Amino acid sequence: MRVPVSVPVLLLALPLALACGSDTSAPMPPVIPPANGTADVFTPGNVFSPFSTTIPVGGTVRFNISGDQHNVIFKRIAGAPSDVNIVKDQVASRTFPTAGTYPYDCTVHPGMSGQVVVQ
Repeated sequence: MRVPVSVPVLLLALPLALACGSDTSAPMPPVIPPANGTADVFTPGNVFSPFSTTIPVGGTVRFNISGDQHNVIFKRIAGAPSDVNIVKDQVASRTFPTAGTYPYDCTVHPGMSGQVVVQ
């Protein structure tokens, strides 16, 4: 009797699939807001880096827009600052007086997103 090729392949792949499901990573350290209350976000290509920025209440984020043109459009929630219009090679600062999480997107580049966490 001949065994179909797919059965041995599945038997070999099963241990690999099981190993991929285990989480052996170290726990993430707590996010500590910058001591001076100011953080920087950069645009290396079509991403915001870092994706998530944590600042204290009343802190400021400097959006360092370089390379391509980008904008920063905040989700319409209470406490969100004004949007950053499309700019290139500029720094736009926004202050966050209210605790919360403020997601934002670059509408010029779909999928380019980030968030500011104010603690």
